[in-house]
Amino acid sequence: MEIRKIEPHDFAEVARLENENWTLDSTPHTMNSSAESIMKKVLEGTTYLLAVENGEILGLLDFNGRHRSIYGRHVATFGVMTVKNARHKGVASSLIHYFFEMAKSQNYKKVTIQVLGSNPSALELYKRLGFYEEARLKKEFFINGKYIDDYCFAYYLDDDLL
Repeated sequence: MEIRKIEPHDFAEVARLENENWTLDSTPHTMNSSAESIMKKVLEGTTYLLAVENGEILGLLDFNGRHRSIYGRHVATFGVMTVKNARHKGVASSLIHYFFEMAKSQNYKKVTIQVLGSNPSALELYKRLGFYEEARLKKEFFINGKYIDDYCFAYYLDDDLL
């Protein structure tokens, strides 16, 4: 498996995968990605990393700065997704570890992610990778007739911040 940055020829496939795999079980947003919206995000500073094997995208991770304020420039936020047939095979972990190295090289000191309580696999992954649960917003979303908690996790790239 190779991890690489997105290229223009990937935009349409990444949009299709986002629409297919980002469901209300994993995000409180209804996806409506397109090649154009992916290109716009890239042009606005979002970095996409792709996990590719035999020409097939198995997963993706997108990240950017969490805050517009200069005082929060040390914090990045990200989202990660794997296609159904590649789940529980280390794809997300590999993307996250690659991202950590890239984020360090860009002088980020902390990374954050928000995770729905309805996504137990993701909650377990972040705990296993050493993320800290910094907040739990109880009953933050009402999705498909159920109240869902929103967890805020952080990983410190700089041990001096711990």
